[in-house]
Parts: sequence; C-alpha cells; structure tokens
Amino acid sequence: MWVVVPVKPFTLAKRRLASILTEAERAMLARAMLCDLLSLLTRCTRVSGVLCVTREAQVPELAAACGAEVLREAQPGLSNSVTQAARHLAGQGHGAMLVLPTDVPLATSAEVDMVIAKHGWAPAATLVSDEDGYGTNALAVSPPGLMPFRFGRQSFGMDHHWVSGHDIDNGQMGKVSARFAPNVTVGDNTHQSSILIHHAGTAKALGRPHQKGLCHRGLRPDQRQC
Repeated sequence: MWVVVPVKPFTLAKRRLASILTEAERAMLARAMLCDLLSLLTRCTRVSGVLCVTREAQVPELAAACGAEVLREAQPGLSNSVTQAARHLAGQGHGAMLVLPTDVPLATSAEVDMVIAKHGWAPAATLVSDEDGYGTNALAVSPPGLMPFRFGRQSFGMDHHWVSGHDIDNGQMGKVSARFAPNVTVGDNTHQSSILIHHAGTAKALGRPHQKGLCHRGLRPDQRQC
C-alpha cells in the first residue's frame, strides 16, 4: 500500500511549541521527525511506496534519500493535501493509500504494517485514533478517494461517523468495510511532552536516528539525511 505523508513547511510546523522552542528549533524538530518517519517506512514490508505532499523546499532531497516521491502541494491545508494525493494516486492506478502524519514519534514499522494488514477489501476504511480518541493518527482507505478528508482536533469522530454504516453512492460499490483498530496504536501525536521527550535526546533508549542532535534548547543545525 502507498503511504501519503503531508509535510508542512518546516518553519510553520510545531507552532504549539512556540513557548518552548524558537522558530529555528521547531523547524529543526519538524525536519528530524520527517526523517525519522521516512526511515521507518523503508523498514515496512507492506509499504509499496511513499508520497510526500509538500511545498517545503528541503523535502525533495530528504525524500529521495529514502526512496520516497514528492508531490508539490497545490493548496495549503492538511485536508487539501491528502485530497490532492488521493487524486494523484488514483490517477496512477493505485487502489489504496495510508495517510500518516509526521508527528507520530512512537510509531514502529510493525504498527504500520499491522494497520495495512488489517485493512479490508475495497471499499474500506481503517482508522487509528490518537491517544485521546479525538484526532486520527492513521487512516487507510481504498480506493484512495473513498471519503472526504477532514483532519483536525475532532477528525477521528468525523471519520468514524462517516464510515460507520456509510453506503457509497455508486452501483458498483457496496457498503464500506470499516475497521477502527482499537488495539493498534501508531505513535502519539497529541502531547507536547511526547514530542520533546522522544525527539530531544532525553529518551536515549528508543534509539531514534536523530535524537542525538536534538537536545532541548540546544538544537544545532545539521544536514543529516535519512
């Protein structure tokens, strides 16, 4: 399955951490988290391709280092980017996609593979909520344009409502097969503490590839690739 990774411009990312990190530090953090995710996806056995949707100038080089493709973002906004990616993949003949945000610091390749493995036959949607049950940490859909994409704080509830018992208005497609994967977690993108702890060098046991250079209040510019 193809994985879609929407990427904000690094200088606009992680603004909820503005009281803790400078703009340069937040950009550095966003870059490192993207590299971690791209590196993780190279170790997934069920991922057939990765598509980054972005207007960030650094992403093409980072994506190429991990074998990922880049689609230039046509319109700002997470939901717009995912919709654009869905149309692109459908146009390329791909029958499904998995959307992952970059800020899932605890995600593992096994978790990503499990979400894909649990996905049903088209038309189907598989949802994984964040820790609080409000946002969506992972969304697999087949076909790619199966449903409207509405990401945000309450996205999981809206997606859950849409796929639960929803009938596709198409004579060739029946009832949507919905899976909510309650026993599967894909990282945690909800708490500032998670982002700082797992990407600021204070959780060395996790062995993230970019932790060493991400010391809180001491980030140093680097040019690391994935």
